[in-house]
Amino acid sequence: MAMSTNGMRKSVLAALIAELLATGAVAQTTDNTTDNTATVVVSGIRASLASSVSTKRLQEGVVDAVSAEDAGKFPDTNIAESLQRVTGVQIQRNNGEGRYISVRGLGPEFNNVLVNGRTLTSDTGGREFSFDLLSSDLISKALVYKTSQPFLPEGGIGSTVDIQTARPLSGKAGHTSVVNVSDSWDSNSRKNTPNLSGMYTFANDRKDFGVTGSLSYTDRASKQNKAITDAWNYRDVAIINGDANSKGLTMADVTTKKLYMPQSFGYQQEDETRKRLVANLTVQYNPSDNWKLTADALYSRLNQRNSVIAISDWNNPVQVAVKSDGSGQVTSFIRPGANFYANNPALVGDGKALTDANSNDMIVKGGDRLSITKAGGLNSKWKLSDDLKLEGDVSASRTTSKSPDMWVVAGMVPKNSDVLTFGATPSLVFGDGIADPGLVRAHAVSNNDVRFSDAVQEGRLHLSWRHELGAFKGLDSGAGYQQRKVGRSSWGSDSWNAFSGYHLPLPASLFTVTPLGNPFGGGVQVPASYLSFDPNAYMAYLNQPSSLAKSNDPAYYLDKTRFPDGPMAIDYTKPNMWRVLEKVSSFFVDTKWEGERWSANAGVRVVHVNSTSTGISRTLLSATKSPNDTTYILNWGPSAVTSVGNSYNSVLPSANFKYDLTEDTMLRLGASKTETRPTLNQMGVDNWYGGRFGDVQTGGGNPYLKPMESKNLDLSYEWYLSKTSYVSAAVFHKRVSNFLEQQLVDIRIPQYSEVVHDTRIRNGQSGKIKGLEIAGQYAFDRAVSWLRGYGVAANYTFVDASAERNGGATANACGYPGLSKQSYNASLFYENEKFQARVSYNWRNHFAVDCGGGSTLPRTRSAYGQTDASLRYNLTPTASVYADVINLGNSKMHEYADTESMFLTMESVGRRINAGLRMAF
Repeated sequence: MAMSTNGMRKSVLAALIAELLATGAVAQTTDNTTDNTATVVVSGIRASLASSVSTKRLQEGVVDAVSAEDAGKFPDTNIAESLQRVTGVQIQRNNGEGRYISVRGLGPEFNNVLVNGRTLTSDTGGREFSFDLLSSDLISKALVYKTSQPFLPEGGIGSTVDIQTARPLSGKAGHTSVVNVSDSWDSNSRKNTPNLSGMYTFANDRKDFGVTGSLSYTDRASKQNKAITDAWNYRDVAIINGDANSKGLTMADVTTKKLYMPQSFGYQQEDETRKRLVANLTVQYNPSDNWKLTADALYSRLNQRNSVIAISDWNNPVQVAVKSDGSGQVTSFIRPGANFYANNPALVGDGKALTDANSNDMIVKGGDRLSITKAGGLNSKWKLSDDLKLEGDVSASRTTSKSPDMWVVAGMVPKNSDVLTFGATPSLVFGDGIADPGLVRAHAVSNNDVRFSDAVQEGRLHLSWRHELGAFKGLDSGAGYQQRKVGRSSWGSDSWNAFSGYHLPLPASLFTVTPLGNPFGGGVQVPASYLSFDPNAYMAYLNQPSSLAKSNDPAYYLDKTRFPDGPMAIDYTKPNMWRVLEKVSSFFVDTKWEGERWSANAGVRVVHVNSTSTGISRTLLSATKSPNDTTYILNWGPSAVTSVGNSYNSVLPSANFKYDLTEDTMLRLGASKTETRPTLNQMGVDNWYGGRFGDVQTGGGNPYLKPMESKNLDLSYEWYLSKTSYVSAAVFHKRVSNFLEQQLVDIRIPQYSEVVHDTRIRNGQSGKIKGLEIAGQYAFDRAVSWLRGYGVAANYTFVDASAERNGGATANACGYPGLSKQSYNASLFYENEKFQARVSYNWRNHFAVDCGGGSTLPRTRSAYGQTDASLRYNLTPTASVYADVINLGNSKMHEYADTESMFLTMESVGRRINAGLRMAF
């Protein structure tokens, strides 16, 4: 009798598990237990888990932690990828590498990230922290505070994360060195790249002076493949009732219907190199037993180079044989080519052709990223008496980044029609080939230079008084001041409409036929080849006087007084810039209480914020329709300076209560009010303008934003089974108001004769977020002999949210951006004195990326799961080889609009393997 496919899979899985467990039965392990038959290793994975459990157990509030197994040996190659193992934490990736975190469904901007208790600037222009700026080799521990406490800086409605670097006086006296050499391989790029890190630590015999220095260099070459629909918009669609071969059609054959129409569809390849250098130095000196000094310095340089080419079909709202489903969504249509319009000259409206022929575009996008971060701080701790301690801390951090912002388009006007079919997986069949260099024509060019800066100076004093007065055990108090300035400067060319409209043929020598293949697997039809090109060579050709003489307005673009270096060159005399200066003064007091089986703290944090937003930008005088395209030609006036002030006060109380039910079990209860201030790049006074006829888009900053506030309740139960094993369950409830999110609002402005879709961050919605967390880890240290060496860790988070918005049922159904209703993590590991192995799976279900930013519909990311694995083998007590595999199952990311049939994105980043040698001296 034949076995079913499912049955065969189950049999194979059972055999693999049996083989794995059999391996464990004969594994020799070491431990300090008294069992004579087998013992368990107390370093490596177990040491990391035990340190994390100890940290969690001793905290006053609900806190999770990830700890390094040893000096320079964090569990993952990226800090964010380690944090995703924490209950309720999900991450967002940049080309497959963790960059941002979300906690309990709240996105990166709602989580306050500190380094050694200090604010570290980032290159985003906002408060969200880029974890890919730091190397995990210099990290000793990362704490995730899920309940608020008065001493924590405000800003984390989701959580506060404190990343702690290695400290020389925390270890043994003497000299210690660690060297790590590895090679990374990316399955999409098929390239190998080197990585190197080292750490040196010295502490003298008296343990009153120590130095730790670390240096890390990471090189990575990757390739990202995408199928993309820019957006779905609810608009009037002109339906030509015919087919690709129709002749003699008139306006009587055209009907208009309001439908959800895809704006475009195409494919994109992004080749990226990422070189990161991180250096860290820590010096500790104790002048006396009552005085301790710690100085830190950090340098990070990330050089990310991107080469992006996209092939895109822009979809005009006039198509042939349009089909739609019962919900009004377009499911398929024919994009008419030049031959179709030649065969149907009577398709006219308002005295001209109903629409220009469609185009097939090749788009080069600029996304390079050069980011440099410098930070330093000095911490001093004084023991003034047995009951009184004072801590002072001053620090400064600065990040600068620069990025070319290009959008360079060349295209073909196809003779034959294209056929597009939309659904969960779209299909695009080109009527003409798209790899003929002799058919390319010029189109729109955007060429900009964008630079960000972020600078922070902060200081704080913290006074701790311990006193025995019944249940009252003392109090902590402190004051702090922070000044932060974030700015963006950009310069651009006035070249967008110089050649828009596909009327200028281009030389074939500018283009190269490049194979594409099919990186998406079955179900997605991808052309075999496309045309790539150098955007700088392309712009140089257009910038010649002989080319400018054929532009849309030769007299304008050939004017040397207006364009001394040509319209394609960036004009550095006309900046657009904004700066936001924020000054924050804070004070807190926190009382400590303790009884026979309980302890508690209760206090308040008071904050005053004053911000000033200043900008310089050109004034938009008018917008006129382009004669050769569906875009607007923008008429700019002189630059003007705008400045807006904003200020507010916040009172943020919090309390935490811990009760020991037994020696190993406890209950925790937390109540607090927290806030997240708007990110500074959201508060700029800048504005941008774009879009096309019938779909004008604007956006920019909003200097009048107020902080989002949340009233929180937390209850958790924890049961500690051993030094490495525990189970816990927690419920939480957040009542939020003034929620910050990107919103699209239809407005009228005098420069345009039609409604404008304005997208920017706004306050507004309120609602509730409530959830459940269940977590546990268990190391089989004293279980049956054949399981010794094994361990498991798993957690599950359920979050339910309701939002109250203006905008109707669609807006209300969107919920909160970044919030997944369910997520879980699971890890299986094995460890003995020679060998370590771990397999981890991380999953989160769908969530809204935004609720209509730049479109009339939300952007939703599908459920995503990823498997990672790691292996370690100890060659000697001080040398080991290892291999890590990221995205073992080659998972792909999907995004859609209102329903899964409204396809937006499929993204493939491939697998990443990192193999190396670690040596300690």
